[in-house]
Amino acid sequence: MEEKARNLVLCIDRDDDVGKKTELDTPIVGKEANLAAASALAVADPEEADSNAMFGAVKLYRDLIDQYPDEEFQVATISGSARGGIESDRKMLEELTTVLKDYPATGIILVTDGFAESLTPILESRVPINSVHHVVVKHSQRVEETYAVIFRYLRMLIDDPYYARITLGVPGILLIIFGFLIASNQLENAGLAVTFVIGAVLFLKGFGIYNKLAKIRPRLPPPDQQVVFAAWISGAVVAIIGIFQGVSYASTFLPAQLRPISDLGFWAGILPTLVAEFLLKGIDLIVIGVIVSFVGRLASHYMRREFDKLYQNVLSIIIAFWMRFIAIESAKILLEPGVTLTLWSPLIFYTLASVATTIVAVVLIYSRYKKLPFT
Repeated sequence: MEEKARNLVLCIDRDDDVGKKTELDTPIVGKEANLAAASALAVADPEEADSNAMFGAVKLYRDLIDQYPDEEFQVATISGSARGGIESDRKMLEELTTVLKDYPATGIILVTDGFAESLTPILESRVPINSVHHVVVKHSQRVEETYAVIFRYLRMLIDDPYYARITLGVPGILLIIFGFLIASNQLENAGLAVTFVIGAVLFLKGFGIYNKLAKIRPRLPPPDQQVVFAAWISGAVVAIIGIFQGVSYASTFLPAQLRPISDLGFWAGILPTLVAEFLLKGIDLIVIGVIVSFVGRLASHYMRREFDKLYQNVLSIIIAFWMRFIAIESAKILLEPGVTLTLWSPLIFYTLASVATTIVAVVLIYSRYKKLPFT
């Protein structure tokens, strides 16, 4: 004689509202026990959706007994944890195991308040799920379904690499550029940076260039070389913008009446002013561009585990950093050549500081790798 199918009508309370609001222990097994628990939860919180799910499970249990008299049915409610995540899933599996010890079901009919997609693989690791029954309050069904769809797409925008490149990658690039601009006191160029980045993204996506580039990915160089290339391009763009700013600003100091290049005395007289104004306006972005290119090479050496060459780029970044301050102070002296230099003058201080930090970095690199940088 064929054994009867044993079906478990299982209600899920993933965040343990039953335990928190009624202080009842789960799992709750049996029709009367579930009716009592659902009533207690409805009294404790009339707006709680889990009480409707429990009532729905009991109703479904009654209907199934009438419809399938040749099969056995039992109704139970298990709960997770208010903390969610792994802790909640583990608690639900433990309670399901407890229920199955007393009632070894051959299949589960899952009853939820509308969010069962992430639960089915967990439960099916114990017993096959034959059906999923959603219990949603009629007046809020569309609202809950809308929230479910919205959260599903938001998660896709974050977790799916295809969409995350736009939703996370582009804002990340903009934040990095803003950081450099703020550090160099060039925040007035933020609009130019935003326009450039967003325009590049729209251009690549709009004309399908991104998809074409993706198809030729196997022909691209190794990842470490790609990092170097991207850093060099980015650094060059930033440095060129700095040079353009410096030249444009310095050109405003040219006299209205220019003389031929052969008039060396004339040009020697205005050249210090032009150089100084160029440095004051453009040196920040030029140095940032140089540092970005060195950071790319640093990342490349790190990816190849070439730590001796990695520290060479650290040394180059230190030198480029100090050159910014030395260039600015030199420009100020070019504008005011009569300034008396002392040991505590900014130009002398920055020069000595750069020499000292460079020597310390060289000594540290040599003491670790027994090799001088750039050799």
